[in-house]
Amino acid sequence: MWSEVPMKQDGRWPNGVRLPIILSVHHQSEEAAVVFGDGQVDPFDYSERQYGGRRGAWRLLEIMGKHNVLGTWIICGATVEKYPAISKAVKAAGHAIAGHTYEHEMMCNYPPEQELRLVRKTVEVFQDRLGEKLTGWRTCFASHHTIDLLLEHFDFDWDASIWNDDLPYMIEGYGKKLLEIPFSSYSDAALAIQITNPMPPTPYGTWHSNTPEFILRAMKTQFDALYERGAEKPVLMPLTVHDFIVGRPSRSLVLDEFITYAKQFEGVVFTTHDQVCSWWLDNYQQ
Repeated sequence: MWSEVPMKQDGRWPNGVRLPIILSVHHQSEEAAVVFGDGQVDPFDYSERQYGGRRGAWRLLEIMGKHNVLGTWIICGATVEKYPAISKAVKAAGHAIAGHTYEHEMMCNYPPEQELRLVRKTVEVFQDRLGEKLTGWRTCFASHHTIDLLLEHFDFDWDASIWNDDLPYMIEGYGKKLLEIPFSSYSDAALAIQITNPMPPTPYGTWHSNTPEFILRAMKTQFDALYERGAEKPVLMPLTVHDFIVGRPSRSLVLDEFITYAKQFEGVVFTTHDQVCSWWLDNYQQ
């Protein structure tokens, strides 16, 4: 069991930081492709998602480099094995890296012993293929056991699997502490497409898409609301993009334009989960 740790002072960011934005790239390529009732993977959905590993991830890395911003790349273990070059390039560019299960398994559907096995398998892949000892984690659809498993069996500094708050909070259990940096459902998966398996499938694929203009407007509106509140209270903007969604040319332009827009404002910092973890832990010191 675990419990939440109270802060020693009112939460705040370092001087000069009004709105930290964590740009996290979900690099998962074809993992989690839709499976039909007969057990066969939808070939259209599979190939759409495969674009992320082949092209989309590289485009997102290029855009981040263009703007000189760092973020967190949240990567499936199987994706590291299939597309090692992009993971190595991400590491070389100085981005933070976190695990995202092995094959994007929905952990809420797994018993705890199988979830533990999959987390361990993923951690080993990063160590073996990248020489990377993971300090952060984001589970795909966390189970009721996820936090207990992470605390009891691993030494992560932070987790970003839970959607229940606007700001980080510390939890402790099993003789360890872990900073939870909440995830936001207002990511590209919510704004750009509806990932679904319609019956019957549409003749053009398995997704219903929103326009790039809609996505950009939603991102800016969320930013504007947080930036205004950030004048008086601490705020955080987690912004998630997937390699196979925003990695497409038209949607990647949305990310490019959003970064340009946000960087105009004083006190806006594009950063990583690792850095946010370090900053927020200061609120728990005497």
